[in-house]
Amino acid sequence: MRSKPLLPALLLVGAGLSPLAQASSDDSCYPDWSLVGGSVCDTLPFLAPGNDTRANLRLLLADAGHWRLVEAPPSEEEKLEGYGLVPFGLFRLLPGDGSQPPALPAASEAETPPPAPAPSPLAELARQMGAEALPEKIAGAEFFEGEGSRCRSNDQDSALAFLRQVRDAGLGEAETKALANSRLDLLGACGWEQEELGGVLAQGVESAAGKAFATYLEAAANFYSGRFDEAEQGFKALQDVSQPWLKETALYLQARTLLNAAQQNAFDDMGFPELQNVDKARLEQTRSALEAYLQAYPKGLYAASAKGLQRRVHWLAGDQKLLAQDYAAQFAEAEQGQRNMALEDLVQEVDNKLLTGIQLGDIQTPLLLAVADLVQMRAHDPSTPRSFTWETLQAQQASFAAQPELFAYLQAAYRFYVDQDPAKTLEALPQKVGSLDYVGFSQQTLRGLALEQQKDWKAAEALWLELLPQAAQPYQKGQLQLALALNYERSGQLEKVFAEGSPVQEPLLRSILLRNVADAALLRRQAKQGATAEERDTALFTLLYKDLRRSRFADFGKDFALLGETPSQTKLGTSLGYVYGAGNSLELFRWKGDKAESGYVCPAIAESAAALAADDKDPKGLNCLGEFILRNGLDGMPLDSQPEANELGGTPSGFKGEVYSRLDGYRLVMDNPKAPREDKAYALFRAINCFAPAGYNTCGQQDIPQAERKQWFRTLKSTYADSSWAKELKYYW
Repeated sequence: MRSKPLLPALLLVGAGLSPLAQASSDDSCYPDWSLVGGSVCDTLPFLAPGNDTRANLRLLLADAGHWRLVEAPPSEEEKLEGYGLVPFGLFRLLPGDGSQPPALPAASEAETPPPAPAPSPLAELARQMGAEALPEKIAGAEFFEGEGSRCRSNDQDSALAFLRQVRDAGLGEAETKALANSRLDLLGACGWEQEELGGVLAQGVESAAGKAFATYLEAAANFYSGRFDEAEQGFKALQDVSQPWLKETALYLQARTLLNAAQQNAFDDMGFPELQNVDKARLEQTRSALEAYLQAYPKGLYAASAKGLQRRVHWLAGDQKLLAQDYAAQFAEAEQGQRNMALEDLVQEVDNKLLTGIQLGDIQTPLLLAVADLVQMRAHDPSTPRSFTWETLQAQQASFAAQPELFAYLQAAYRFYVDQDPAKTLEALPQKVGSLDYVGFSQQTLRGLALEQQKDWKAAEALWLELLPQAAQPYQKGQLQLALALNYERSGQLEKVFAEGSPVQEPLLRSILLRNVADAALLRRQAKQGATAEERDTALFTLLYKDLRRSRFADFGKDFALLGETPSQTKLGTSLGYVYGAGNSLELFRWKGDKAESGYVCPAIAESAAALAADDKDPKGLNCLGEFILRNGLDGMPLDSQPEANELGGTPSGFKGEVYSRLDGYRLVMDNPKAPREDKAYALFRAINCFAPAGYNTCGQQDIPQAERKQWFRTLKSTYADSSWAKELKYYW
């Protein structure tokens, strides 16, 4: 999954988000194939400190029945970045099956003109009332998704609600039409100067009922224009009106107006919060106004929204304790309609407004407290004391009275991640497999990891195998395959991954082990009997490539026969460790050599390997192996390195030998007194170019002093001055 660049701060703040959300350090993500550690790029389907807080919150919401997860395959972008089933990008934990972008229409579908849209309910009602057509632009629709503005509610829905009330108010035709037209005019903009209102507001409205609607429109126009004092007075004037909708809506909007007045100086020019500039007096008035509305209309039209505004009041006031209670109440609602925003938006808001800098004592609900505790268990600078102690966790037991299993898991997690004590971790965990909801699965995952920390590979393997047929929640089986792959690698049982009936069937897991850890014998076997064509091709490619790059030239001659007369033309990418579409096919090893652009002639790579098998210092063979690497872009190829030690594929490779560096080959030729002049001149030319254009070695890891590189240049220009390469080269680096 690709970690997207941060949205402009203005959009984030307007949506109730913070620019300090957990983001990666750059714009790209690649998987870390590990169950311990964690990175912002990786999500695991158990409650892990390394998970993004939003991931852990979603897993707990799924256990509570509020979030239905559906396992989604990797997106095309994730595949290009090297992802498989587990770990995965955070977006794959979206509810339902909405985690994948919609498919583009086929060409024939895209070329078919869409049917004409049906008139909107607002346009149809306006027509029935004899009003004008809707404006071309609707103010509330002019904002980006997530962008905050008081004008977002100036949309078709709010206008439709107003027109319906006017229609049913029993007003005369002229007043009805005038009020409808006035409301439609207000749709077109987000602000009006005071002198402009005369041309926008309804004229000729004389009845008491009609004037009440006109007063409402003027107050709304002042609200959208940012004249909050005038708007407040206008809405307050309607508090005793007899029309029920006007009375309730005006009371609600009075609170909204006060809130906007309180926060109008609370953000800088870039949209970042400066909460010290909140108008505290207005904020207290907002608090009272919202309480008054909810007391009068506990199940009113705007009750859910009013509760959301209360949450904003608590955030602006810096009252984290009440804010935590607000979120807990929202998550406890059984139906989405009882919340004032989508559950996904609530999760995002919690991550940005509550969990950044929260004091654990301010949280009482198990759901949020567990997520906050896991954050405190992340890797910590050992030179500074950790504020989250075992005693801190134990003091929370009463808060978890309704969820003792979750608290027991947190205790075990503390022993594992903070104390790094596998024995105490196991003491805190159930020894028998129970329900495998996400809390139960987390318990058993931690149990297996603790066993492996004790080097009890056999017991851990037995546990993973016991869990595999029982795991039913999304992504659990994928994690168990990763766990078994890690177990088999670290316990020296790599052959179990590739045995018939192996529980590890995820192609990427198998390819990681093939390319990084497998010895030559296993690669030969899988090249012949791999589970899929891609696995067979990957094994053969890895075998032939490592034969060449580990200087096992005689083995290359024997293994070359496995290539056959017509090698597969399928490009191998992620199975070899490439990302973003890069890769090679087995045809690489049919490289013919021939005359390169530099004028140096090479035979087929198989002939060069045969020459090196006979004499590993053969000048032509060494130079041509370098040409093979150079012309095919194989410097720094993924098969030349391994993952970190804690990741899958990070144990020592069974394929022995140092990776051949073409710079070492050039130096062997340069130092060989028997090497032909042409070969020595070309080796000098290529060695100097290894450091072009910035002075860094692109042909290996060696650090060659500039003085030595200067001497190479002088030797080429003097001793081999008659060569085309001496004439071509103008600089050294």
